[in-house]
Amino acid sequence: MIVSGLLASAHGAVPVLTCDNTDRGDAPLEEICALYHTDGDPTGGHRSQRATLFADHDASTFELDGADASRICVIQQSDQLRLAGVTGCVVWNGAVVLAKSLESWNALGIFNIAGRSVLELGAGTGMLAVAAAMLGARVIATEQEDRLKLLRRNIERHSEEGPDHWRTGDPWRIGRRGGSVNLFELDWFRPEDAPEVDLVLATDVVYTEEVTVALVRCLSFFTAPAILAVELRTEEVHYAFVEELAAAGFTVHRLPPTLHAEGFQTKRVVIYILMKGTVDPSSVPGSCEQAADGIWQQQPKDRLQEQQFPHSTSQ
Repeated sequence: MIVSGLLASAHGAVPVLTCDNTDRGDAPLEEICALYHTDGDPTGGHRSQRATLFADHDASTFELDGADASRICVIQQSDQLRLAGVTGCVVWNGAVVLAKSLESWNALGIFNIAGRSVLELGAGTGMLAVAAAMLGARVIATEQEDRLKLLRRNIERHSEEGPDHWRTGDPWRIGRRGGSVNLFELDWFRPEDAPEVDLVLATDVVYTEEVTVALVRCLSFFTAPAILAVELRTEEVHYAFVEELAAAGFTVHRLPPTLHAEGFQTKRVVIYILMKGTVDPSSVPGSCEQAADGIWQQQPKDRLQEQQFPHSTSQ
């Protein structure tokens, strides 16, 4: 299983929803207590969507070191934040933390996405997609139709493909490890349109209850495990998030901040590992981690091995 290294007991992953939960209805309140009240409120009262740690929404671009001494530089459109429901026009804290953590986990040898098919939900500026491609992943960056233009511009900035490459429908090659990025228009209310992949990534996608419901319904479509980096907002929204995950039958572990990349260890950003399966835990000997392996073995094989990446829908 691709995420088994991260779930090794030595790394201290905290079970939030597991096969041992007798009453999953208690999990949302327990998670709120653990995150907001055990050691004080990690948000420090900064629960606004404009509160940033590692990003600068006033800058026209955002820059971050990538793999192999490369540099990521994406265009931001902060003026678009004034439009209702528009968030993918700038880089958010969760994307930064996960991008650097993917690189750190790779260097530590506990998580490697090279050669893997990875789908990012709500790719926004494309910063995380580029970072994953630089680590050798074959990334499908998904967005709503009206956000694909900015996403494509930023992907193009990190590839040696020509300016008209998008017309071919082929992925953009990025980095030195054989990684690539392709674009795909995805409506979270129609996730059946998405291809199967090895891993799903999503960051900064939990900020209203309405968005949370759509997100979990979309995640439920995939058989692959998912890694989510979530910046804490209000307790009510986070409660709704965990409640939806419990109702949808997910197994959820929270990674400790000590497993985040050095320099990006903050309790304001929580990284979750999600898995979904139908196997009866009582039929699988050993720990919940072993049960998760049993679930993974029963999932369908990656359909991407039998088909081309979907063509970009951007214009």
